[in-house]
Amino acid sequence: MKYCSEFNNVLTFFPDKIRSCCVLGNLGPVYYENYNGDIKTFDFEYLKAKKKEIYEQQLNEIFNNLPCENCFYLKDKTDEDRFSPKFSLVYLNSWTQCNCGCFYCDRLKYSKGKITKRKEKSEYYDLLPIIKGLYKHDLLDRENLRVVFHGGDFSVLKEFKPVVKTFLKYGIRKIDFSSNNIIFHPIVKDLLAKKKASLNMSLDCGTRETYKLIKRVDKFNDVIKNLKKYVKASKSDSPEINVKYILLKDVNDNEKEIQSFIQTMKNIGITRVSLHLEHKYANELFENKNKIPIHYKNLINLFFELCKENNFYYDTPDDVMDYIMTNL
Repeated sequence: MKYCSEFNNVLTFFPDKIRSCCVLGNLGPVYYENYNGDIKTFDFEYLKAKKKEIYEQQLNEIFNNLPCENCFYLKDKTDEDRFSPKFSLVYLNSWTQCNCGCFYCDRLKYSKGKITKRKEKSEYYDLLPIIKGLYKHDLLDRENLRVVFHGGDFSVLKEFKPVVKTFLKYGIRKIDFSSNNIIFHPIVKDLLAKKKASLNMSLDCGTRETYKLIKRVDKFNDVIKNLKKYVKASKSDSPEINVKYILLKDVNDNEKEIQSFIQTMKNIGITRVSLHLEHKYANELFENKNKIPIHYKNLINLFFELCKENNFYYDTPDDVMDYIMTNL
């Protein structure tokens, strides 16, 4: 008998689908394919029944129509594992607009490289009516609910504030904001101050010139200024703000840029950082069980050494990087 905590807890909103989990390249079972945005056609009882049906399939190891069979989150069921009709982790990932254009971003296939400069509705569907319906039908675990904003940057999403206010009104444990921090948001600042939020971003560099090359906008100074404000609002020596460095071939994969990044984080009071490889390259290493090149081994070791010197909390927060780190 099998059990998956990811499936049991997670609901993910993608641009073209509403599905359960999303782990690396292994996308979980689908609830709605090509949802058209009409809230009248969104059947919350169907969602509840479908979740139970898939749970039973996993339990009995019937994978005919499920992509779950070889997923590493699928484990042997224990006595403590129980089905829950409620979701405790929701990923908001349904829009593609962004006010920068990272050249490595998967969103480019949707946005065609467009950089959005004003607030817009999602090109696919509105989140707010669905979220209200999930609360109404008691499908969200109010006491333990965690919400993660992914997607393009939420700064350009028209319904961003109403969505956040709805979660706060009906019950939520925490909101994780993924942002490029080009735009400063008072509501994010306030939630950081109340320890009801965390903030995650990919800076990927320590210099303005490299930032412009990666992000395709000249906003490095704005981002640093906004990060300083968020750090100050957090009122903590270890603010819940994580800044990522994604190693990109022939762009920022050099000692000078890593050193500048760490020094910049130290200067503005960031104490949490994470290191990643660009995901296509990382997945290639993972899937083929390849050894990482010596150049990258040296850069990774340098990154960790600098973090230790500066008393930073650091990690490599995904299973691909975990594999790579154990095979250095």
